[in-house]
Amino acid sequence: MPWRQQTLALIPSAPSVRRARDWVGTVLEEMGRPELVDSARLGVSELVTNALLHAEPPLAVRLRGTTEHPRVEVSDQSLRPPMPRPRAAVALDDELTWTTTGRGLDLVGCHAVAWGADIDPRGIGKVVWFEPRHEPRDEPVEGALFDMDQALMAYGGELADPGELVRVDLVGFPVQLFAHLRLMFHELARELRLLAVIEPGNHPLAEEYATLFVQVEHERRQVRGLEVLEKATAAGFETVDLHYRVPPTAPATMARVADVLRRIALGFDQTLISVKPSGELRALQDWYLGEFVRQGAGEAATPWTGPARLDRRRDVS
Repeated sequence: MPWRQQTLALIPSAPSVRRARDWVGTVLEEMGRPELVDSARLGVSELVTNALLHAEPPLAVRLRGTTEHPRVEVSDQSLRPPMPRPRAAVALDDELTWTTTGRGLDLVGCHAVAWGADIDPRGIGKVVWFEPRHEPRDEPVEGALFDMDQALMAYGGELADPGELVRVDLVGFPVQLFAHLRLMFHELARELRLLAVIEPGNHPLAEEYATLFVQVEHERRQVRGLEVLEKATAAGFETVDLHYRVPPTAPATMARVADVLRRIALGFDQTLISVKPSGELRALQDWYLGEFVRQGAGEAATPWTGPARLDRRRDVS
């Protein structure tokens, strides 16, 4: 069953370790998974401790997932991946050096079905996550690190010839609304990627979208004209006309994205951890992806005629 995520914001101080530990235990009890409480408390204590010692605020703990596969996440603003601490850790105080001291991330690996870290491809921090295990294992499971730069190196796609770039005009582009859609795309890619890690081989659609997301990023980094959107976002504009030059493969890639998203909406909904997007975001998604496909086929641009901002009264994301 799906479970709407819950979030606990933390201040960078020692009592946050105990607060996170108690909060995660309470939420898991409410979910009907009391057998996971001990592992979750141990794991989140270690991750929050690491964040306080090595990362940058703001910090937050999230419990996401389904009843069958709840997942604990600790987010911070550092781009540094988690590193195992030496056995003899330097004590800050009692809250930061409780029973996990010296065992570091191995403790998380022993109490997790799977765990890992995601470095945000937008360069705004990372998420360290684990799915708690009802009984600890004798040896820790290895963590799975995802870094977009490394994923792109492994992908190894060819760069488009600048003379072959295709023009795509996005007229009346809703800057603020798109920020929400872009966040949804990133969250969905991460959710599906983690689902594929936790249940390898069981969700080919998740693996397909996660791989496709890397291809999209490979092509996005070749787009000419992105700086106009960046400036419009920084200036707080509601709308802007964008004139992109994109790789010739981009229209076909966007058609694949639209197809996978359609199949996800039709048949994958109960497994997904993410909450459905609002009607405004679905409409923007269809228009945005459709403009690449249509203009790649030689059709004229169609302006965006929907809202410029998200209606919080109807939003369910």
